[in-house]
Amino acid sequence: MDSLINAANVVLPTAYLAAAVGYATLFYARSARGGLVGSICFRAALVLHLGFLILLTLRWKQYPAATVAQALTVTAFAVAIVYLFLEWYGRERSTGLWILSLVFLFQLLSSLTWSAPPPNLKAFHSSWFGVHVTLALFGYAAFTLSGGYGFLFLRLYRELKLGRFQTFFNRLPPLEVLDRMMTGALVSGFILFSGAIVAGAAWAESLSLTRWFDDPWSIVTLATWLFYGAALALRRLRRWQARQTAVASLVGIAAILASLLVVNSVTSGFHGFN
Repeated sequence: MDSLINAANVVLPTAYLAAAVGYATLFYARSARGGLVGSICFRAALVLHLGFLILLTLRWKQYPAATVAQALTVTAFAVAIVYLFLEWYGRERSTGLWILSLVFLFQLLSSLTWSAPPPNLKAFHSSWFGVHVTLALFGYAAFTLSGGYGFLFLRLYRELKLGRFQTFFNRLPPLEVLDRMMTGALVSGFILFSGAIVAGAAWAESLSLTRWFDDPWSIVTLATWLFYGAALALRRLRRWQARQTAVASLVGIAAILASLLVVNSVTSGFHGFN
């Protein structure tokens, strides 16, 4: 079983990269065949990813988020699942290259930072842990999508401002649509993160933990929640327009990735107090 897990850590980023390349040919060359290959690779990668997560659960008999590397792969899967729904619902694949590039990045970081075995603690078998981590990682997935759509918004905005109606203008939805998708992802992520903090507090209470504020991951979670909450508040108060919100989404994604790597370097588990 361990050999299958090790093999999946190589196959998964490769499969997502192949899917992103297929979507790239659709975006830049408008190749229907390339887009079809990308869609097939994407769906195959999702099936493999689901099997990988099930394998991890069976192997360690706990929710597969006991380490930062496991959290990264669950986040990659969540982003991919949400994008698959958006692609099906909107019948639009023009943003696939950029979203799948983010999925590939998360999965690649997971594979590169992988370590086994994960800590097998009683705390990780708590139902509150499962709720807390699920909400947090799907919140990260929503923030990742907001960053992806924020990047596309800024690129299209730049082309329109310069009067250069080139690649992005001809292949992306209008700015209003990108703004709506970006903001919707931000709101969803903030709601999910709020739920994750409440569930995390209940989890800590069930374990009689009083010094949770010493845990690096708890600090990262609260800082992320405050950052995106401030961004949404400024947008709501009309202090920020869509462009500033898009920049904040990109900064947020960069900060999340950096903090994940820092947390991974200072603690071996998903929560340092464990």
